[in-house]
Order: sequence, then structure tokens, then C-alpha cells
Amino acid sequence: MTINHRAEAERHLSKASFMTGDGPSATPVNPAAADFHLRAAQVHATLAAGETQAMDTASHRATIIAYRYALVRQIAEGLGLSETDEAHQHAKGLGRHLDDIGHNLDTEVEHYLTKYVGMDSKTALKAPSVRRAERDALPDPWAVGNGPF
Repeated sequence: MTINHRAEAERHLSKASFMTGDGPSATPVNPAAADFHLRAAQVHATLAAGETQAMDTASHRATIIAYRYALVRQIAEGLGLSETDEAHQHAKGLGRHLDDIGHNLDTEVEHYLTKYVGMDSKTALKAPSVRRAERDALPDPWAVGNGPF
């Protein structure tokens, strides 16, 4: 069973605030009970703060994972699918910069390239103009006389 510590803290505070009379001279109905409820409210408020911090940490962790995946995707698709050498250089530069600051994503980029782009990292590191020249140098498999028949 989960407890909403914030709601429990508010409930204890409301119970501790029953006073006799109005103004600064008012006293709690039962000082011992008021003291108990104030202590319980403090405990629940402390626990509620911890829950908030845990949620914030989980939220930050999820955000970092999402940003990391976005960077991996941007680099991998920039290396493997870019049409111009300039776009390819930007993706390569981003990967190099992340390596320089200690955020190496090479393994994740290689995995993304093989799984989603269908290209190995060695080929992806070549500029698009080089890949195009290599592809154009291959014989046309559909030309007459180049087939198996």
C-alpha cells in the first residue's frame, strides 16, 4: 500500500491546529495530541520531500536517456544516410566532440547503424562522395552480359 505523504502531513497539521479561542493566547485543545500530530506531520513532510526528489531523479534520468538516444540517432543517420559531404562532416564532428568531452557513443552508434540503417560503421565513416564513387565503379548487375545467365 502506498502512502501519499504530503496528504498525510496536511491531515496531521489540520488535526494539530484545533485551538480553543482566537488570537495569540489560544491554546491547543489537547497539547499532547497537538505535539504528536506536529511530529507526525514533520515525518510525513520529510518523506514527501524524499519522494519528490526520487521522482525528479527518475525524470532527469529518463530525459538524459532520451537525449542520449537522440544524439545516437542523429550521428548514425548523419553518417549513414547523408547525401552531402558537408552533412556527413557535421555528424562526424558531433561524434568527435562528444568523444573529446568524455561522452563516447561509438558502440551505440555502431549498433544503430547496423540495426536501423543497414550499414557497418566502416562504410558509414566514408564520405558520401567516396561511397558514391565506389558504388559507381562496380559493374552494373543488370547490364546485358553481366548476369548469371
